[in-house]
Amino acid sequence: MKRQSGQTTVFFALVLTGLLLMTAVAVEIGRIVYVRGEVGKAADAAALAAASRINVALYRETGEIQFLPDAYATTQTYASMNSTFLRSRHIGVAVTGISVDAATQVVSVSVGADLSSLIPGILPFEGVYQIMGTAEARVEGR
Repeated sequence: MKRQSGQTTVFFALVLTGLLLMTAVAVEIGRIVYVRGEVGKAADAAALAAASRINVALYRETGEIQFLPDAYATTQTYASMNSTFLRSRHIGVAVTGISVDAATQVVSVSVGADLSSLIPGILPFEGVYQIMGTAEARVEGR
């Protein structure tokens, strides 16, 4: 009768390696989801900041929705302040666009971040991530 105890050790090593790889991929996917949420949080904060920078006096006089001159800088500041996880990893968020739909009074801000330093090359994910945040601007008194 032959002893076959070596087969169990090899099988166990293969299964353990597979489980470790699956765990590593799951952790990385979780990190991607968290980072995307951070970019979304920054976009939402930037949209709220942009909505607060509407020229209310001009709107009350003419009905035209226009941003104050410091709207872009303010939205960038709020986007940066609301991305602490990304900042701690030296990843900046950038406001790439601000727009307003005059009919619905919805302010939209597009925010992007280059996440390639967080994402391992084996995962099918592009490093640059763009997301749109929205905020509704309600100006009373017209």
